Amino acid sequence: MSSTATPRIVIIGAGIVGVNLADELAQRGHTNVLVIDQGPLGLPGGSTSHAPGVVYSTNPSKTMAEFAQATIQKLSSLTLPDGRSCFNAVTGIEVATTPERLHDLQRRAGWNRSWGIEAHIIDSTECVRRHPLLDPDVVLGGLLTPTDGLALAVDANHILVERTRAQGVEYRDRTTVTGIEQQGGRVTAVLAGEERFPADIVVSCAGFWGPTIAKMAGVPIPLLPLAHQYVKTTPLASLRGKNAGPSGASLPVIRHQDRSLYFREWGDQIGIGSYAHDPIPVDLDTLPRYTPDEITHDRMPSSLPFTPEDFVPEWEASRVLMPELRDTEIAGGFNGIFSFTPDGGSLVGESRHLNGFFMAEAVWVTHGVGVARALAEVLTQGYSETDLSVCDPNRFEKVQTTPEYVEQTSRQNYIEIYDILHPLRPVWHHAMCVSAPSISSSRRSAPCVLRGPLGNDPTGTRRTPRCSQSCHRSGRHPIAKPGPRSFTPPSRPLRPGELAPRSRCTI
Repeated sequence: MSSTATPRIVIIGAGIVGVNLADELAQRGHTNVLVIDQGPLGLPGGSTSHAPGVVYSTNPSKTMAEFAQATIQKLSSLTLPDGRSCFNAVTGIEVATTPERLHDLQRRAGWNRSWGIEAHIIDSTECVRRHPLLDPDVVLGGLLTPTDGLALAVDANHILVERTRAQGVEYRDRTTVTGIEQQGGRVTAVLAGEERFPADIVVSCAGFWGPTIAKMAGVPIPLLPLAHQYVKTTPLASLRGKNAGPSGASLPVIRHQDRSLYFREWGDQIGIGSYAHDPIPVDLDTLPRYTPDEITHDRMPSSLPFTPEDFVPEWEASRVLMPELRDTEIAGGFNGIFSFTPDGGSLVGESRHLNGFFMAEAVWVTHGVGVARALAEVLTQGYSETDLSVCDPNRFEKVQTTPEYVEQTSRQNYIEIYDILHPLRPVWHHAMCVSAPSISSSRRSAPCVLRGPLGNDPTGTRRTPRCSQSCHRSGRHPIAKPGPRSFTPPSRPLRPGELAPRSRCTI
């Protein structure tokens, strides 16, 4: 930070993180802030603009759970002109349809209680009482989190933009960043075509466009944009007239992790999000280009055409969980873009590669306010009240920031986002290869090698599955594919010193 009393901060991105960062800075008396976005301010067209708004606090990380709680608390305090809050606390239920998942929900409830978040394990009858669309013969039980619900992120941003403008924060929408100026190893300005915006500090809150901004600064941001399917059904008879407006909701949000699905109401329709399909990486250079005036709720850069063939099994699974959906059809859908990293965590803090260049990337709506608050604390007082070590953007080794590694591990994180995983399970991927012996017979018989943080064979397995014939022909052996993706938690209580299974950070 420069020696001036009020350093100039330029925030790139006016989604939930960028706007909340401006607000958190203003609340701390720092209003020498400029927020830049390439889209129109009311609907910039990034992930915040299309996010379904589902907020779950449950997380193995205390940091991420605190971020989610901060989002709930702040959005609950923001009131729209019609009197509605910007957070609809409809509660959340994670349902179990297998004994293994039901057992795992006990562990997840334990996380919540450890972090001071109310949580209850409820039986099938109570699940159906709270959400009558669920099939009691399918659901074995669930994890109830009363404080969870739905964030009205776009509405909240409108309120915060007006509030911060009144306090002196500047906004420039319809402005595309083209460069990051630097001198002597620190940032000096943000460039937008012929315009130059002086800056002591630059914060990239650009979402899946983050790597593009980072490239301008010569800074690695290990992030992969992936498409995620979301659909809305035709109206349900039982919901007709129940909720106010097309986005109204009163039933709990549902996570069906056994099938990588989640559900929420949209008036008399049901919205369904799916992680069950194969990862769909997005090439930012091929995204549709819209002028700011062309961006609408149904037409934006972060929303790609729906691929119905990828949703067929999940549509049937949804109808099994909620039988009334058999009387409906898919009214519409899209493949929305959001961000994944090699370890599934967010990227929050200053880059070690360029002084004054901060980032808040790979942040979902669930954690957006908490991340913004923590970063504002760092910028104004030099430290955060929340432990940011799990989000440190400098936590990766150089090899872990290569495009090949980022893509393979981010794909894996997408696939496993709702899986029950063993706590010591290493990262399995195909990006890192080891050369095979030159003798052809050795190529045909040599096993693949696992690589973990402490060297080869972190699981104690002496030999791993053999490679495919194509790998042997190429003379290179990718790291072995994993065994079963699911892990059955122990049926007995853990003894002192034993590790409980882990899960990744999820919405």
